[in-house]
Amino acid sequence: MTSPEALLLGARLDEDHAPVTNGWMSVCRRCGAYTESPQGHRHVPSDLRLERAQQWLDGQSPVRRRDRAPVAA
Repeated sequence: MTSPEALLLGARLDEDHAPVTNGWMSVCRRCGAYTESPQGHRHVPSDLRLERAQQWLDGQSPVRRRDRAPVAA
C-alpha cells in the first residue's frame, strides 16, 4: 500500500516531468523514483525512498529557474 505522502510526491514528480523508463524496469531514468509499470505512465515513489525523491525534486528548482531566465543580448 502506498502512503498519501508518496502519492502526493508522485503527483508532483508527474507535474515536473513525464516518467522515462527503459521498458524493463519500473524506475524513472530521470529521477530514480518508481513508476506504476515498466511503461512508466506515472510516478509512484516507494515510501522508503521519499526523502531521495524529494531531494531530487528540490534540486530541480534552480535548474528550472535558470532555464526560464531571459537570455541577455
